[in-house]
Amino acid sequence: MKTSTKAVSLLLSGLLVLSCFGCGAKESPTPSPEASPVQNAGLSYMAGTYEGKAAGRNGDITVSVTVSDSAIESIEITDHMETEGICATPFAQIPEAIIENQSLAIDSVSGATLSSEGLLTAVEQALTAAGADIAALKAKVVSSAGPGEAMDLTADVIVIGGGGAGISAAISAAEEGASVILLEKGEFLGGNTLLSGGQVNAADPELQGKIETAPGQLETLKGFLEEEDESTYGDFAPALTALKQEITEYLAGDTTYMFDSVELHIIQCYQGGSRQDLDGKWYRGDYDLIRTLCENSLDTIRWTAGWGIEWKDELATVYGGLWKRGHQNTGSKGSAFFTCGQPYAESLGVEIMLATAGKSLIVENGAVVGVNAEKNDGTPVTLHAEKGVIVATGGYGGSVELVKEYNNFWPELPDDLTTDCAATITGDGIFMCRDIGANLVGMEFVQLMALSHPVHLDSTGLQSAPENTLYVNPEGVRFVNEYAARDVIAAAAWAQTDGIFYGIDDINSAAVRYTQEQLDGWVERGDVWRADTLEELATQIGMDGAVLADTVATYNSYVDAGVDPDFRKDVMALKIETGPFYATPHKPNVHHTMGGVQIDTEARVIDTDGNVIPGLFAAGEVTGGIHAGNRLGGNAVADALTFGRIAGLNVLK
Repeated sequence: MKTSTKAVSLLLSGLLVLSCFGCGAKESPTPSPEASPVQNAGLSYMAGTYEGKAAGRNGDITVSVTVSDSAIESIEITDHMETEGICATPFAQIPEAIIENQSLAIDSVSGATLSSEGLLTAVEQALTAAGADIAALKAKVVSSAGPGEAMDLTADVIVIGGGGAGISAAISAAEEGASVILLEKGEFLGGNTLLSGGQVNAADPELQGKIETAPGQLETLKGFLEEEDESTYGDFAPALTALKQEITEYLAGDTTYMFDSVELHIIQCYQGGSRQDLDGKWYRGDYDLIRTLCENSLDTIRWTAGWGIEWKDELATVYGGLWKRGHQNTGSKGSAFFTCGQPYAESLGVEIMLATAGKSLIVENGAVVGVNAEKNDGTPVTLHAEKGVIVATGGYGGSVELVKEYNNFWPELPDDLTTDCAATITGDGIFMCRDIGANLVGMEFVQLMALSHPVHLDSTGLQSAPENTLYVNPEGVRFVNEYAARDVIAAAAWAQTDGIFYGIDDINSAAVRYTQEQLDGWVERGDVWRADTLEELATQIGMDGAVLADTVATYNSYVDAGVDPDFRKDVMALKIETGPFYATPHKPNVHHTMGGVQIDTEARVIDTDGNVIPGLFAAGEVTGGIHAGNRLGGNAVADALTFGRIAGLNVLK
């Protein structure tokens, strides 16, 4: 058995419990030994309380089910690791439906399929222990009202998609006094933004002026001054010229604290996204779109404070972000944009229609004037837009089949490729726009999240900032620059045994982002390994202890020197030197798609002839051209919120 396979086989599902309802795990009572099955109208149970457990999206879902001799009385979710925001709807609706109908023939909640199926399976397990006839419970038909009467609605603005871009667009338009209807095909808002870490990149000299400069950062800045042929930067050449002047002035003064600027963000977006496809064709980000993003992202952050979102007075390096400019809210990562954004939008009069999918755009005289939609029960909905339609349905990363169909960047994608994208992100808006002549750009490029968990579909476990951690392969050897772009790390990971690698941390690097309670929880569930020495840690995961110890010692020497001769990592903040030590397994999966609908800086959709399609706007992951062949970490939510806001303003012009 290979080392990495052995290690993964030992994993137990789990994260620190994220309870949507604040309920903790508790021991379920044992049924009375005198209890016996009693037949009553086809239902038969041994009265008592039973526990059931099954895998959800991120880990096990544990339930406590109480039955009488003839009925299911109560269902309580006692422990789970599902994403806050995603779990709330199925955890509220499914137990209620089971009890109301006394049936297990309950549909999954749209957008939360894995959480729904895990909950249903856990309940089934508990009822099996109670002596239930599971086949009969699954066969009991739950009545459905079926399609309702066709709906016909009108508003100034129709927004399709309720993720970060959609909620931003709706709020932006509503703040200007527009009437807005927002459609979301899932049964809750969020999309990929809900699943994200919630970080937003923005050059912020005020906060960055409090962060000490790393030696490697100075070398990186000096490297820009060595770029002699600016013409190779094309449209980005003026930004490079301006950046060189900024860097020259910075290096001539006090360099104690970190440098950043809009120009540096622009050039790093350009460098991070410039990629060739498998046919040798180069893709580079659209200069005007990138400048619009980088110039407006900080103001976007400040704007969202009006939703009720609070932002930390500090910055972080987002994995694959290349620079320390990631802003983080004080809430629960990506969910904060909806726990704050949804009530704020509704206070502005935004009508939110959940479980309603856009199907096609209505075009009259060459302009988009509405949307044909359908509710999950089949009810047809026609929506008329007085001002325009904003498409914010996300990319196509929720469908591995589509990813493989469009991929022309990764030489080979494995048969068991998984995705951590929302299940609702299946390219709907891209294809709706394409069907009326919109131009699509960059559909070849798919981003893989190398730090995903090899067991869980979601990114879980200990993920230290790239300047504080070390990546090693199953043989204990360092193989990549931890501060590199995401596609670089993912490509390097695929070349390792089984595509698996490990993040190595000590107690100091782990404590930067995580509490001891979180660390203990991951270790207890088997998601993360912990040991007092590196040799013991290596033994736990089937690795050569001497090799790992030598790798760490070499890396620590680079941290001391501030120079990494092996992989040119330019920011190394902490050494891996103080026990206990931690190892977290990682394996790439689908995380983001860079291609989509072409837009201009006003978020207007462009057709295949290069003309604006009147009445049609788009924002967020549904669009292409901004991130070119690779998105920088921390730019996705910045993109969604910034261009969502721009779309909401411009649709009213």
